[in-house]
Amino acid sequence: MRRTRLPGRAIAAAGILAAGLIAWAAYPLSTGSAGTKLTLVVSIVAAALSIGQLALGSARARPRDGFSAADRAVAQAADVIAFIPWAELLTVAALVLEAVHPARPWHTAILGIALLGYLLAVHLGETGSGAGALRAQLPLLGIGVGVTALAVGVAALPGLPAGTTAALVRAAAVLVAVLVAALAVPVWLGRRG
Repeated sequence: MRRTRLPGRAIAAAGILAAGLIAWAAYPLSTGSAGTKLTLVVSIVAAALSIGQLALGSARARPRDGFSAADRAVAQAADVIAFIPWAELLTVAALVLEAVHPARPWHTAILGIALLGYLLAVHLGETGSGAGALRAQLPLLGIGVGVTALAVGVAALPGLPAGTTAALVRAAAVLVAVLVAALAVPVWLGRRG
């Protein structure tokens, strides 16, 4: 795999996705709960430090001998920022923000896809890889998006009555789950360790 210096596009994409997913998860912001406001602040801080971690990634990779005190200070700051997994903290905070709202299947699915895009952009920014590095994961990503759409569709349906129709829908759901496993397991087993 060809390694490039931290692509600015991945960092910019991660920043835009982080801002968008925080706004999406928080909307409409419940003003009555201090916990919701705290979670919003945590998500904003985590997003800013996650993007800062990506931007400072090149400072961590450089050797520290022979550099000025300012370069060493930047490298030490990058080490401190890199100690906490900010992207994962943002993911949890965004999911908590989404969980405080009433059930909104399509809203939650869009948030899930935005979170996936954010985490992929962070990964590309951290590794310095291009989007082609994700080519091997495309079947699994496609399956995940398809299952997300299926889950949202099922959640949007009203409750099923007892009877033959409900049994057929449940059988179809089991068949889809088996099909997803049949598609995902060979891809997972074929990956190189």
